[in-house]
Order: sequence, then structure tokens, then C-alpha cells
Amino acid sequence: MKTTKGGKVMNPTDAYRKELRKKELKRNKKERKKVREVGILKKDPDTLKEQIEKLEMMKADGALDKARKHKKRQLEDTLNLVLKKRKEYEEKLRDKGEAPVMFSHLGPPRRRSTAEEEERVKHPKPEDSVYYHPTLNPTGAPPPGKPPMFKSSIGPRIPLSAASSSGAASSSKSELDDVALACTTSTSSSSSSASYW
Repeated sequence: MKTTKGGKVMNPTDAYRKELRKKELKRNKKERKKVREVGILKKDPDTLKEQIEKLEMMKADGALDKARKHKKRQLEDTLNLVLKKRKEYEEKLRDKGEAPVMFSHLGPPRRRSTAEEEERVKHPKPEDSVYYHPTLNPTGAPPPGKPPMFKSSIGPRIPLSAASSSGAASSSKSELDDVALACTTSTSSSSSSASYW
């Protein structure tokens, strides 16, 4: 029998839920720790060193205020932590007999140039279609009534040729509004007749 801090006997279901919650919190804590360590491993020590050197030069000029001193201390701590974790990681992988892999050489994801983007607009590939699927829709054709849309570095885009069909879409939209209005009026009249019964 489980008891609370006050000495009262706990309901078995509540005790079970409490145990599950403890396990979940423990698991989440481990996951957060792993994510934090991977984030530290991904940081580039060279960029950290450059930032510290810039702050050192500012210190030499006498332009280092309290906030920048704090920032410099944080960067130094982070650099020491990154170097320590990397060393631990490399030793751990050497013990396993694997080659260590570092991520800092990877820069931010590369965006397409405007020339590449224009080329994709002129000659779209089926793979660039928002509707593309390797087995279900290998041609990337849009569903009936939908304009063709293609992926771009900014987000999905609708080609200009679809703008000409927008007039037809607006007329069909007004027809849909008329149908919806007719449905609501018939519903409201039937609901008013239902109130008499």
C-alpha cells in the first residue's frame, strides 16, 4: 500500500499514475540531457573563439560594459564545455572503435539562388510539385479543381498561369455562397416550423 506524505493511504490507481508520471519525468530529463549534449557537440569552437577575441579587442579599447563582460564569460564557459564534451565524445567513440563525427563543419542550410529558382519556375519537375508522391502521384498532377503548386525555397507557390483561372474560381465561389445561403434559409424555415410541433 502506498501512502501520501500525510500518512493517508493512496488509491492504487492514483499510486500507479504517480509512478508512471515519475518514470515519464525521468525519461524526459534524459532526453533533454541528450539533446543538450548534441547541441553542445554541434557548436563550432572556432566561431566561439572569434567572438571571444572580438570582445577581448573591445576590452582593450575600453568599450566593454557589464553586459558584454557577462557575454564574454558565458562564451568562455561554453567554449570550455564544448571542448570538454568533444574530448569525452571522441574518447568514448575510440573506446568503441568508431571514428568520431563532428557537425560544426556543416553550415546553415543553403538556399537556392534566384537563377536556380527561375529555372525551376520555367521547367518544373514532378518532384517539385506539392502534390508529388513517388508511388501515389509520380507525375505531381494536382487533384481536380486545385491549381498546380510547386515547392520553392520560400514556400509553396502558385504559378501565374493559375491566376487566369481565378475568375472561374471566384464565380464558382459565388455559386457555392448562393447554395450555402439557400441551405441556411431552408434550414431556418424548417427549424421555425419544427418549433410549432
